[in-house]
Amino acid sequence: MHMLLSLTLMHDSHLTAHLPSPLTSTRHKHAALTHWTTATKLFTRLLSAPITPRHRDAIWATGVIIGAASFWFVDSATNPWHVWPLKPSEPEDLAWLRLGEGKRMLWRVADPTRRESVFYGLMRDKRSQCAEGPEWLYSSSGAGVRLPARVKEVFELDERSSVRGNPYHLPLVVLSRIRHLHLTHANVISFLYVTAFITPELLALLEKKDVRAVFIIGWWFKMIADGELWWLATRATIEGQAVRIWLELEDREYGLARLLDELRLGDQNEEDAELGLPASMWSHEWENDGGSCAKQMAYWEVEPRNKAVL
Repeated sequence: MHMLLSLTLMHDSHLTAHLPSPLTSTRHKHAALTHWTTATKLFTRLLSAPITPRHRDAIWATGVIIGAASFWFVDSATNPWHVWPLKPSEPEDLAWLRLGEGKRMLWRVADPTRRESVFYGLMRDKRSQCAEGPEWLYSSSGAGVRLPARVKEVFELDERSSVRGNPYHLPLVVLSRIRHLHLTHANVISFLYVTAFITPELLALLEKKDVRAVFIIGWWFKMIADGELWWLATRATIEGQAVRIWLELEDREYGLARLLDELRLGDQNEEDAELGLPASMWSHEWENDGGSCAKQMAYWEVEPRNKAVL
């Protein structure tokens, strides 16, 4: 309940952020962080003891809401020079991204696909997709990934590229599927695959600020910044700006800042045109892949007011 209240107050802060006086938004943000702190203390205490069956659904729901809250909260919501990757490195950088592994652990503890779970009707047929990802995540060859030729060249995506041998392979497979989509409540799970199944190798590269790894996150930010989900937009906008500036300053080999500018949502490259692929082709296939899982994630992550009433 504290996390539901926190997320609702974060939404209030977002809605009032553009008022002439920022005081109301700041007040809501402070109240949200107070509830978040209380929820974290209670959650930690609960997880440190044997988990009782009656707590399992609440544990899963709380973990999902914490993920949404962590993505929304950015210390500096206006100045790109004060956020990652431009600011000096700190241990808590990318903490929002590391939550993916925590969610997978909570999945194993709470198992929302068990018969007595309130989520059973939504999740019973989607265990492998939500816990491990769909099969195509790991089976696509680099040569078969539909991306502009320049992107394939920079990231060495060819017939030899694989998830196991190329740390950039997996997120680029996902990005190839969503790059013509506009982020909505209906297809949010499509976009969250990028972070839900991030590999330890890519995370290590991001922590070292490898320019190609940073570019991948920057491209993803660019895709979601103009989407319909308020809790994704703030970080995507401010850190997306920071990524663009940082690439201009740091990359001297690949021209990634310019490449990022050239990759626009909805554009089709020559390879797409030759294959006769409509810009919307991925939406139907993707929604079939993630159906029930998408409903479950969207239900608990994007409508804080209705859930608070529940």
